Amino acid sequence: MNTLILLSAVAAGQPPAPPAPQVPPAAPAAFHAPAPAAAKGDVKAGPPLVHVFDLFHNGTGTVTITKIESGCGCLRQTLGAQVLQPGQQTKLELEVNTLTQPDGPNRWQVTVGYKLEAPGARPQTGELLLQVTATLSRDIQVNPPQVGFSTAGEASQVLVVSDRRPKPLTVTRAASSSQHLTVEVGAVANAAGQPRTQSVTVKLAAAAPAGHRDEVVVLYTDDQECPELRVPVRVLKRAAGGVTVTPEAVTLRLAAGQTEGSALVQLRSSDGKAVSIAGAESDLPGVTVKCSTGSGPVATVRITVPEAVTAQPGRCTVRVRLSEPGGEVAIPVAWTSAKK
Repeated sequence: MNTLILLSAVAAGQPPAPPAPQVPPAAPAAFHAPAPAAAKGDVKAGPPLVHVFDLFHNGTGTVTITKIESGCGCLRQTLGAQVLQPGQQTKLELEVNTLTQPDGPNRWQVTVGYKLEAPGARPQTGELLLQVTATLSRDIQVNPPQVGFSTAGEASQVLVVSDRRPKPLTVTRAASSSQHLTVEVGAVANAAGQPRTQSVTVKLAAAAPAGHRDEVVVLYTDDQECPELRVPVRVLKRAAGGVTVTPEAVTLRLAAGQTEGSALVQLRSSDGKAVSIAGAESDLPGVTVKCSTGSGPVATVRITVPEAVTAQPGRCTVRVRLSEPGGEVAIPVAWTSAKK
């Protein structure tokens, strides 16, 4: 008992601990974005998602923006001034094509590279990471949300625009970024209990030059909230006598309980000569690609979308490099989310 009283007295007699020292916040870098992350919350997919970042130069010397890199082809970038003097600022506008993005939480980011040159000092380089997040859901849908052509001749694909809102939009006209891509707007279809749909046919002309190009089809609508829908189009036009791909595009629809999707693609030479694969890879990490070895009349590519990737619907492009007869083949791949 006496021991407890003594300890209490000693504790009571101790002075309070001094407050922890206050660490002032670090000063922002000379070139910086005051708000490098933008959380957009719940967003309806269809119309583009736009955000503008402010970029400031509060130091000395000259800042030159040298690059803007993103990991998603769904982003369009518009930069104001590229060269900034002390005290100046510029704006970077990011536009996300939400049509091609899956429902649920999404994150898009860009890296802004810059060089700082000040009198009497060695040039310095740096990077800013900017990020936009949003949770997408959709009433308006374009299926497929992007188009891939891999052909030696003419080809066509049909897009279906659907809108489940009480007052659905109508596609009134369309345009493309290439004279070799034509777009035909079809009639509206109404089915009881179903969203209203409208078909749009995209055609690649036989006269399109050989090679790989990224184009876009723009669908103009009568809806002020969603005046246009932008559909990316990836074209790989092969020279006559090249390789035919079966199927030209892969779509994996996972059944209940299925967590992994796989498909086999065959490549044949249109003139009967041997086909040999030098290598292949996907532009989306996690999707695996295995190729047949050797040279023969038919080469194969096995594309597998594992469970870690099928948690959400998505798409990618598999590029196959050919040692015989040479060139490259692009295979569009899409999948639904795994069903529990």
